[in-house]
Amino acid sequence: MTRLSSLILPALIHAGSLATVLAALAYQYIGGLLPCILCLQQRVPHYVLIGFGLLMLVPTLFLFRRFRAYRVFYFGSLTVIVGAAVFLAAKHVGVEYGWWQGPMNCGGAVEKMTSPDQLFALERPDCSKPLYIFPGITMATAHLLAVLPLLVLSLVGLYRNLFRS
Repeated sequence: MTRLSSLILPALIHAGSLATVLAALAYQYIGGLLPCILCLQQRVPHYVLIGFGLLMLVPTLFLFRRFRAYRVFYFGSLTVIVGAAVFLAAKHVGVEYGWWQGPMNCGGAVEKMTSPDQLFALERPDCSKPLYIFPGITMATAHLLAVLPLLVLSLVGLYRNLFRS
């Protein structure tokens, strides 16, 4: 296996995460959809994953092919970060379907007032009221469907490096 082909799996995971967060930002800034509190929380693991990828880019290019322990560390880190994204997405889907209650600050006015202009600001959407982008598919469900393959890819990479030589 060449150096380039061994980096395809991590590149797919990072690209998928970047595409997911860019799609959410496009819905917000181009589509004009105001995200709820849970939607904003769901973006955090993607920001962490992008930062992790940028921080580890140079070491990965030099160490990934040579050292199995580095690959295990790398895929283990990816699995934890993407696992957090899956957890937050599943939490949001559960709130939308009424399986459990969302945070108390879901919906309502912005928490901190820093200027008088914010007094008349728009309220945040209610986390329990789903926004459908396709019939039967909510934004939270679409996010869950987007991050589940990333979790599978990171688990495949971790499995390959833990149990195969």
